[in-house]
Amino acid sequence: MAYKTVLSVTDLFFKYSQYGGMVSSPLFQGFDLSLPQGKITLIMGPPESGKTTLSRILTGLIPRFTGGELSGKLTHGHKLLTSLMPYELLEEIGLVFQNSEEQIFTTRCDSEIAFGLESLAMPRERIKERVLSALQWLGLSAYEQGNPRNLSGGEKKKLLLACLFALDPAIWLLDETLDEIDRESKYKVLQYISRNRKTALIFSSKWLDLYGEFVDIFYLLSEGRLHSAGEGKPEPGFWQKLEEQGLLLTKESSGSSLRAPVPLSSKRGSTPLIQVRGLKFSYQANSGHSRDFALTIPDFSVYKGEIVALAGQNGSGKSTLARVLCGLLAPQSGEILIVKERNQQAAAVVELKSYTGYLFQNPDSQIFLSTVHEELAYGLKNQGRLKPDGKEIEKRINRAIELFNLPAADLPPAIMSYGTRKRLQAAVYYLLERSLLIIDEGDSGISFRDYLNIVKLLGSVSKGMIIITHNQELARLLAHRIIYLEDGRILPGREE
Repeated sequence: MAYKTVLSVTDLFFKYSQYGGMVSSPLFQGFDLSLPQGKITLIMGPPESGKTTLSRILTGLIPRFTGGELSGKLTHGHKLLTSLMPYELLEEIGLVFQNSEEQIFTTRCDSEIAFGLESLAMPRERIKERVLSALQWLGLSAYEQGNPRNLSGGEKKKLLLACLFALDPAIWLLDETLDEIDRESKYKVLQYISRNRKTALIFSSKWLDLYGEFVDIFYLLSEGRLHSAGEGKPEPGFWQKLEEQGLLLTKESSGSSLRAPVPLSSKRGSTPLIQVRGLKFSYQANSGHSRDFALTIPDFSVYKGEIVALAGQNGSGKSTLARVLCGLLAPQSGEILIVKERNQQAAAVVELKSYTGYLFQNPDSQIFLSTVHEELAYGLKNQGRLKPDGKEIEKRINRAIELFNLPAADLPPAIMSYGTRKRLQAAVYYLLERSLLIIDEGDSGISFRDYLNIVKLLGSVSKGMIIITHNQELARLLAHRIIYLEDGRILPGREE
């Protein structure tokens, strides 16, 4: 079927500049792509396949701000993209980054949405109308004057989508954007794009069932080239290729054996690994937070050998509960009990920090050192459990690099992909061997295969685990129980 092409890429070649001793191979060679007007195109590919790089090439950010060698023809209508500055593309091509922390830069949500509109010299009243409409679209009206840094990871993605909604560019580029937002919001975004016949290009490391309902054109990205996988619906071989690359979740590929059975009878007679009683914690909007929020958890436990999933819409309190359990936030009332010397005792905040490990939604909130080696060694050295000669530390670091498929030990995390930084973040906690591990949206931005490997490896060194995810299928395959939160409370009768 013939469509009007609104964006065309022909014979694209790109490779990053050399860094230190790292060999830079071409990321794209002979790459071609055409985006048809009014259609939703999906490009599936594993982490490190070049999806983020391509999104930033199309918006003029690469190689302008990164360096690298680029050739080929990139056009939008009659415009040559490589001759335009990024700000000249504001109304033409809009991009939501995979890592929202790299894109948000103001201190108010309404200002974040208004910034692009002000750059276009739009009248003040029209800006106000668009900002309010964009906030309402994905349920962010209560955060209008709030600071984006206080939003949850999914809410930050919603804010960036609201920025795109307000700008209304001709082409929407979504780089792993839907991973951290709740299913209702995913549906709203795709429905809006489809109903308004927007031209959209979605990049994803995993298959989501909503793609089958809304996507028009399917591609697989592999070894720097794009492979057509069907129009209207994917070709039969598409599913096999997704499964081979770890991008499709099935019962056979999920490693559901990770979920060892925990009999209810043994739970009743055993001491919880961690238990919450009468917990209360609150944020106040007047203290710099986006809105008033109260976490109220009368009772919550995780038993030895369990994987418990926390589910709920963005802003329901999942990450807040996780931060209380690991000692980053101190509860205002109630107690948290942990197992100490085989007995259950109330834990001080400082004790939780060494008992519970918390993998943030964004790995960059925890990765801060200059090389992979330094990052992995830091916690081991501070624990003081290993011999000072360093031989045991080196042995463990090399093993972690191998297990988590990390690059050379002397490379800086700053130049690694988002997915690789997530694997590094997980490797740090693998080495720390905390009793309870909490993985917050660990499946975002990486393939199912990578995520399942992370859960398996972390499960081998921890006594229990909490996973936070918006993928209900994944939660049901891995977790013994799913606990649903809404407005800071556990929903009664919703436990699965």
